[in-house]
Amino acid sequence: MHRELLITAGPGEWRAALVENGAPVELRAERGDGAEFGSIHLARVVRRLPALGAALVDIGGDRPAFLPQSEVFPRGRRFNEGERVIVQIRREAQGGKAAALTTAITLRGRQIDLIAGRPGLAAGGSLAPDEQAKLIAAIAGEDTGSADKPGFGLRITASAPVAALVEQFLGLRGRWADLTRDTALLEPPTRLWPAATFAAALAAVFPTIARVLVDEPAAIPEIRAAFADAAVATVPEADWPFDLDGMFEAALSTTVPLAGHGCVHFEATQTAVLIDIDSGSPETGSPQRTALAIDLAAAEAIARQIRLRNLGGGIVIDFVGLDDRAMRERVRAALARALAADPLQPQILGWTRLGHLELVRRRRTRPLADAMLEPAGGGVLKTAATVAHEALHALRRAARAQPGCSWRLRTAAEVAAVFAVEAAPALRKLEQRFGRPVAITSDASLGRDRFQIEPL
Repeated sequence: MHRELLITAGPGEWRAALVENGAPVELRAERGDGAEFGSIHLARVVRRLPALGAALVDIGGDRPAFLPQSEVFPRGRRFNEGERVIVQIRREAQGGKAAALTTAITLRGRQIDLIAGRPGLAAGGSLAPDEQAKLIAAIAGEDTGSADKPGFGLRITASAPVAALVEQFLGLRGRWADLTRDTALLEPPTRLWPAATFAAALAAVFPTIARVLVDEPAAIPEIRAAFADAAVATVPEADWPFDLDGMFEAALSTTVPLAGHGCVHFEATQTAVLIDIDSGSPETGSPQRTALAIDLAAAEAIARQIRLRNLGGGIVIDFVGLDDRAMRERVRAALARALAADPLQPQILGWTRLGHLELVRRRRTRPLADAMLEPAGGGVLKTAATVAHEALHALRRAARAQPGCSWRLRTAAEVAAVFAVEAAPALRKLEQRFGRPVAITSDASLGRDRFQIEPL
């Protein structure tokens, strides 16, 4: 499978689209919050929660993360309040819930993952017994685990000669040694890996990329450092195969139209993602055949949107009603086929008595809406920070078209306030690039999601 990454590297925010075999499949916005899936931190236990079988752990940021006892290795180890611990984020903070942690630290290689703290070999049937024995022998000299020196486990992710797997194991073990060598001299909370860059954060979420296209030449060194095995090229947005801004707008919308008739509505709640199919008002055809055609089209669109929007947890779909059991089975089978390529392997649970189809998808990284939207007036609205970064991106684009101009940016008051705090470093970076200040003006006539750019 050929995997590419399209990146628009704006000041303070990078937006990226993962493209597989020519089709966009995942979207991601990074603002450098330093707590993405897979990142490794030297943390401190701030509170034990015996009733929940867990501990709250400070990894930096506004709130502590959640470390279940089931994710503490070696088994049976108990942390005391104030104790230092190396942890990895296994699920990003999302939906009002804290980030979830593990002490079984995973380092990814090309064909293997090294798991520090959880010894064992998970070959997944890809190695013959004699080859497994050779791999086991290669790691047999390692300690099987103690409080201060974890053992190592391996997970085979792709077929390769045993010699290559052993070489990768040694390299990953060396990386772990480098990562942990100076932790005694550091004060938690401290981020250990990867480096706190936008490119590194994307690489942790999107490994094994063949090519990266970026719209900003200055971002290439950072991208090459994070995606060492990928080809990297600067391509103007106008020459991209997809409209990245349009894809983000569509993925943040609560409604997706279907070809022909009907549309799909998405609503995220605290307990589940609710998806409803509206059949529209077709003028011809029998009701059941029309409903089946709309449901089959919706199944394809829903599978695509689940991955694009990174929806997770419980998902409940209200298809257009079908009385025939065979027709319902066709819809379920169509959804299963459409979901088959999803690496998180959603599981379809079946039809409920109310006629809804339920499925579950693992939560690892936060949904796109969590990063860019917030509840407002019974619906959702772009956050002021999201609009601020969109304005900076538009300003950067305008400056490319009219170099040498000075600029005024008119925004709603709450967006203008973001430029004084959260987006202030990004604004300064853009001003340094322009060689002149940008005038930020609060305009009461503008809604939060609108802004105006004026040359001076």
